[in-house]
Amino acid sequence: MMAYIALGFYFLGIIFAFKKEISYTLSTIGSVFALIEGIIGTFSTITLGKVEILPKVYMALGINHTSGIFMTIAAISWIAISIYSIDYGKFYSKDMALWLNLSIFGMMIILMAKDGLTFITGWEIMTISSYLLILKRKGSFKEAFEFLAFGELSTVSLMVAFASLFLKNGNFSFVQNSGTVIFLVMSTFAFIVKMGIFPFHTWLIGAHAKAPSNVSALLSAPLTLMGVYGIFMALSLMPDLHLYNFEWWGILAIAFGAMSAFWGALHAVAAKQLKTLPAYSTIENNGMILTAIGIFVVASGDPNLVVMSAFASVTAILIAASHTLSKSLLFLSVGHAKEALDEDNIDDLRGAWSAVGKIPALGILISGLSFSAFPPLIGFVSEWMLLESFFQSYKFSDTLARLVTTFGGIFIALAIGMAAFSMVKLAGYTALGYDHGKKARHIPSTMMRISELFLMILVFGFGIFVTFVLRYLGYSQFTSGLFGVPSPFLVISSVPIFGVVSPTFFAIVTAVLFIFPLAFYLKRRQKVRRVDSWNGGLPIEEGEYFSAPAYSAILEIVLKKVYITKEKSSENESHIEIVDFISVFYDALKYVVLKIEKVLSNVLMNGNINAYVAYIFAILVVIFLIVR
Repeated sequence: MMAYIALGFYFLGIIFAFKKEISYTLSTIGSVFALIEGIIGTFSTITLGKVEILPKVYMALGINHTSGIFMTIAAISWIAISIYSIDYGKFYSKDMALWLNLSIFGMMIILMAKDGLTFITGWEIMTISSYLLILKRKGSFKEAFEFLAFGELSTVSLMVAFASLFLKNGNFSFVQNSGTVIFLVMSTFAFIVKMGIFPFHTWLIGAHAKAPSNVSALLSAPLTLMGVYGIFMALSLMPDLHLYNFEWWGILAIAFGAMSAFWGALHAVAAKQLKTLPAYSTIENNGMILTAIGIFVVASGDPNLVVMSAFASVTAILIAASHTLSKSLLFLSVGHAKEALDEDNIDDLRGAWSAVGKIPALGILISGLSFSAFPPLIGFVSEWMLLESFFQSYKFSDTLARLVTTFGGIFIALAIGMAAFSMVKLAGYTALGYDHGKKARHIPSTMMRISELFLMILVFGFGIFVTFVLRYLGYSQFTSGLFGVPSPFLVISSVPIFGVVSPTFFAIVTAVLFIFPLAFYLKRRQKVRRVDSWNGGLPIEEGEYFSAPAYSAILEIVLKKVYITKEKSSENESHIEIVDFISVFYDALKYVVLKIEKVLSNVLMNGNINAYVAYIFAILVVIFLIVR
C-alpha cells in the first residue's frame, strides 16, 4: 500500500511540475513513503498485484527482503535530493521537477518488478528521464547523448537476457532456478554498464561534470545503485550456487571490480574539476561493490564457506549504502558551494568554509572522510569489511580464485589509499583551503542545508551504530561482544572470530580523548603560531599558493605512460593535462562507426527504389529468423 502511495505522490509531482516547489515537495513525501515500504519489505514479502498481458505473460509488482533493503537505501537518497531540489531547482526550468519525479518513479518500478517486462519498463523510464535531466545544463548535449548511448546498450543487453528467460520458461517472471547462463552474462553486462565499471565508465565522467548537482547526485548514487540491485536480482534467479559451478562468474567479477576500483581511484587523484573527482570516486566504489559480490559468489560454491559467503554479501550491501549516502552528500555539498561561488575547479572553490558556509563545507569534509575510510564513519566500516573478505580468501580451494583475489586485494588496497589521497585534495582545497577572498552570491539555501545535515547525521549514525544496521539487514551473526565490548557493539568478520572492530566504542573513546586537546586549544588558541607553506626554501610571493594541480603533479609525471600526461605551456602559465585512454578508444570507435554509417547510408538511401525494397526484405528475413 505504501508503495502505491509513493508512486501516487511521484505522479502528482509530475502533474504539478509547473509549480517547482510543490513538485519537489511531493517527491519528498513520496520518497518518505517509499522508505517506509522498503523497511516493511525488508522484514516481509509483499505482493502488490499483477496484470496479464498475454496468456502466461504478466507484469507484476512486489517487494522481497533484497528489494526492500535496496529501496530503503535508495529512498534515503531520494529524500535528500528532493529536499535539496526545493531550493536548488529554482536555478533551472520547471520541467526538471517533472523528469526528477519520473526518474525516481522508474527506479521504484525497477525495485518492485517481479518480471522482465516490468523491470525493463522501469529501466527505460529511469534512463530516458535521466538523459533529459542532464540536458538541463547548457552545453551538455554530447555528454547526455553519451549517457543515453550507454544506457540503451544496457537496455538491449537486458532484452536479450529476458528473452532467454522467456525461451526457457515461457514467461518473463522472476522465479528461483529460472535463470540461464545467457541471462546471467547479458544481465551482468547490462548492470555493470549502468554501474560505470571499467572499461564502460566513460559516460559517468562527462555526465557528472555537466549535469546539475542534484542530478549528479541522482546519477551517482541511486541510479548506479539500480545496477547493484540488478546483479543481486539476477543471481537470485540462478540455480543453487552450491550445486552449479558459477565460480567463473565470481572470479571475473573480482577481476573487473578490482581493476575498476583501481582505475577510478587513480584518476580521482589527478582530477582537477569539482565534479570529475567524485565521478571517478563512483567508479572506484562500484568496483569495490562488484569485488565483494564476486567473493560472495565464489564462496557460495563451497558448502564449507557459507559464513564467508554471507559476510561478503552484506559487505557489498554496506558498501552500496555507504556510497549512496556519502556520494549524495558529496555532490549536494559541492553543488551548493559551486552554485554560490560559480566555480568549476577545485582550486577556485578555496575558502568554502568562510565564503559559503559551515554546513556545505562540513558536508564536503565528512563525505570525503567517509570515502577515505576514516573511523567511525560508514565508509570506514564497509571498507574494513571488504578487506576482511579479501583476507579470508585463503579459504578458497581453487587456485585460480586464490590468485585472482590476492591480486584483486592488492588493487583494492591501492585504491583505498589513493581514494584517501584524492579526498584530502578535494576537502583540503575546498572546505578547508585558504580563503581566496571571493564573495559568495546570496542564494536560497535553507532546504539545501537541511538536506546536507540529514545526510551528515546518517553517514555518522550508520557508521557508529553499524551493528544495528547489520541486525536490520538480517546478519546478526556478525555482531557480538568481546574484551569488555558488550554485545552487539562488536562487528566480527567470521564465525569463529577472524577479525573484529567496534565503531561505537571507537567513537566513544575518541570523543573522550578529544576533550583534552580541544580544551587545551580553546585555552591557548590566541597563542597559536602560523607559518607559511614550505616552498623549497624560497619565499612565497604575493598571490602564490600550493595548488590542487600541484598536489598530484608528481604522480601524474611519474605515471605519465598511464595518464598519457602532456605538458601545456603558454606565455603566462604552464599546466599538465591527462587523458583517460579508454575515452581515446571510444573516440576511435565512434570515428569508425560514423565512417561505416556514412558508407551504408549512401548505399541504402541513394534514391533507388530497388535498394529500399531489398533493405526492407532483408530486415523482414532477419526479424523472422529471430522470432522463429
